[in-house]
Amino acid sequence: MPPLFPRAVDLPETRIVGGKNAPFGGFPWQVSVRRTSFFGLSTTHRCGGALLNEQWVATAGHCVDDLMLTQIRIRVGDYDFGAVSEPFPYQERSAAAKIVHPKYNFYSFEYDLALVKLSKPVELGPNVHPICLPGNDDLMVGENATVTGWGRLSEGGTLPHILQQATVPIMENGKCKNLFRKAGRKEYIPDIFLCAGFEKGGTDSCQGDSGGPLQVRGKDGRWFLAGIISWGIGCAEPNLPGVCTRISKFTDWVVEKVSTS
Repeated sequence: MPPLFPRAVDLPETRIVGGKNAPFGGFPWQVSVRRTSFFGLSTTHRCGGALLNEQWVATAGHCVDDLMLTQIRIRVGDYDFGAVSEPFPYQERSAAAKIVHPKYNFYSFEYDLALVKLSKPVELGPNVHPICLPGNDDLMVGENATVTGWGRLSEGGTLPHILQQATVPIMENGKCKNLFRKAGRKEYIPDIFLCAGFEKGGTDSCQGDSGGPLQVRGKDGRWFLAGIISWGIGCAEPNLPGVCTRISKFTDWVVEKVSTS
């Protein structure tokens, strides 16, 4: 199998392309999964993530699998990395535990999912609020989803200070596989993957967006975590949609781990 490209900052290929600035507090479950410096004096953004409740975050397995607990910091409620002050401050926590899915495969990115337990609960507010989990049978094909993150604005391009958002349609896995084939790539797209993007390209996640949420707004106005951004080939290229871990296939696993760990 040809190499895939995870969408973490210090790994190749990951960002929002063709998007726009998100509104402050518009996606209050968005977190920044950060890596501490060698001496622990500072942190740098590595991946995105989604707040599930006051003490648990979902992210991609490849974002934290190679990190020790002491290297992981989770920042909740941030919006503009370059701002000295914001309407409401962010909260940062160390990691008390991490649970990488036991079937996570570094080579194929199957089961690319991890949970991080915060050292202490965050306080909920206008810029800090959890996202809902989908039902076990929710495939959401045909829905317009929103990807968010602080990933690169173009392949190999600059990193934004402000949280970005972009809208992409969720497609059926067979169509996703056919598009990859059209682009000369024969990729394995099992049902635990979820593809989102446009056949013509132009809008996609990219470097730095890995682990972040692909979210869908239900008819009742609530947002659901449809996917966790996992991998892609290039960014926003024609016939190369972004690929996420399909959360509806892992709802039971997430609920079990969060409630018992």
